[in-house]
Amino acid sequence: MKKILIIVMLGVLQGCVGLAVGTYGTFESERSLVNISNEKNTFNYPGSTELLTKDQLLSAWGAPESIVKEGRCEIITYHNGYSWSGVGAFVFVVPIPILLPTGKEKNKFYFIDGEFVRLVSEYGEVAAAFGFMCGSNECGAQAGPVNNERTRNVDVTWCDLPSQM
Repeated sequence: MKKILIIVMLGVLQGCVGLAVGTYGTFESERSLVNISNEKNTFNYPGSTELLTKDQLLSAWGAPESIVKEGRCEIITYHNGYSWSGVGAFVFVVPIPILLPTGKEKNKFYFIDGEFVRLVSEYGEVAAAFGFMCGSNECGAQAGPVNNERTRNVDVTWCDLPSQM
């Protein structure tokens, strides 16, 4: 019985373990190729090599939350759940989140003349941490910003109007 309990506990402890606190925030990713499904905010992978049109998107996903014009682009936005902000603690194997919804995550499709240019998707991720954690086959102390390789805000330069000479 004792061996079974140890095996079960080792199986449970495969994930993250440590003592840490952290903050949670919103990040953005961009894609130049997408392959949408017929269900809103659902994608087929890998991305399609065919360019998506505005009419195909609206036909497959229905009415968006908003359509706005920015520079050369028309931006079609679909809300994709809530964005969360807050802090959390990780005590040994027990996560203790203290998060509040602070907005809505969005999928923003950028079109120029009805042709797809880019997709910018928002998602939540740990932004800063303090403590010691083991997870994903790595252990280490953290103090300050984490996930620095991720983008907080995508620089949308493809919508800029050509400069007037």
